Amino acid sequence: MDLLRLPLVVLIDIFKNMDFREKFLISFLSKRARNTLKLTCVVPHFVINLSDKLCIDTGSRDNPSKVTEDHLIGGEVMRLSLYPGQIILRENSPQKQLSFAGYLLDTFLKSTISIGFDDPTLSATVLEFMKIINQRKLSIETFNYSLTEDSSEFIPRILDECSEVTDSIDIHAISPNFMYTPPRPFKAEILCVWKTTNWLNLEDFMSCHRVVVELGKNSNRTAETYNSFFASWMNSDARLQELTFHSIEKQEYRTIMSAVSNQGTLQRLGKEWIEVKRRNGLEFFIYTFRVYMIIYTKQAYLEEMRKQEALFGNHTINQNP
Repeated sequence: MDLLRLPLVVLIDIFKNMDFREKFLISFLSKRARNTLKLTCVVPHFVINLSDKLCIDTGSRDNPSKVTEDHLIGGEVMRLSLYPGQIILRENSPQKQLSFAGYLLDTFLKSTISIGFDDPTLSATVLEFMKIINQRKLSIETFNYSLTEDSSEFIPRILDECSEVTDSIDIHAISPNFMYTPPRPFKAEILCVWKTTNWLNLEDFMSCHRVVVELGKNSNRTAETYNSFFASWMNSDARLQELTFHSIEKQEYRTIMSAVSNQGTLQRLGKEWIEVKRRNGLEFFIYTFRVYMIIYTKQAYLEEMRKQEALFGNHTINQNP
C-alpha cells in the first residue's frame, strides 16, 4: 500500500501515531514524501541545543532505542543518531549544522521552538541559526545563549533576531565593547542577562514583564542611569512588573536605593521589604536579601504574596499592605 496516496485527512491521523524518527525518515523517501510531511505533519515543539553537536528533542523519551546512520542532506553526507523522540547530528562543522537545521525546519513547518547555544558554538553560527528560524517565520518560545567567546561583534545582531521570542531570553555573555539599542520592543515575558551586562539599557527593555540583571564588580551604571530609568518606569504604564538585580556591590546598592527614593517615600515593611509610595498614588515594593534585590509593581507584589500564602499559609515573609 502506498501510504502517500491516502487522503490528507487520513495522513494527518496516521502521522499523529508515528514517532518523530519515523516521520523524519519519511522525508528521505522522495520529494513528494517530504512535501506531504510539510502539509500534514505537526511536531508541536522542538527543543534544540547546539554545542559540540546539534541535538533536536521533541520531548518523547519512552523508547531509548537508537539507530546511527549516514544520510545525504543538502548534498553532504551527515552522521545522525536517531531516537524515537530525538535526533543528534554527529557533526561539528557549522556548515553542516546549519544545513541540517534548514532541512529540518523546512520539513516541519508547523512547530514551535526552544533553542539553546553552548560552548564551543561560535557566535557567528548562532546568528546564522537564528536567521534560519526567523526566515521561516517559526515561533521561538525560549532562547538561551551561554558562550565564553567575546562576541561583541555579533551579540547586537543576535539580539535583533530575538525580538519576537515569546517566553524567555537568557543570555550569559562576555561582551564588554558595545551598547545595544533594540530596533523594536521585545516581546519576551522574561529577560535574564548574566556576566557582562553593561550593554543592557534598562529603559529599552520595559516591554518585558520581568527583567533579571547581574550587576557585579564591573557594573558601570551611574546615579544618572538609575534616576533616568526609575523615573521612566515608575511614571509609565510599561509592561515591566518585576525587576531583579543580582550580585549588587554595596556602593551600587546605595546608588539604586537613592534613585528609588527620588521617586517617592520609602517605608520599611519588616526586615526585608520596603514600600515605595509615590505622590501619584502608585506603589512599588522592594525585596532585598544579601546581594540581590527585587522591585515589584503593586500588582506583581500582590501576586507574589498570594503565591507565598499558597505555599506557606499564614507564615509568609510579609503581610499584604
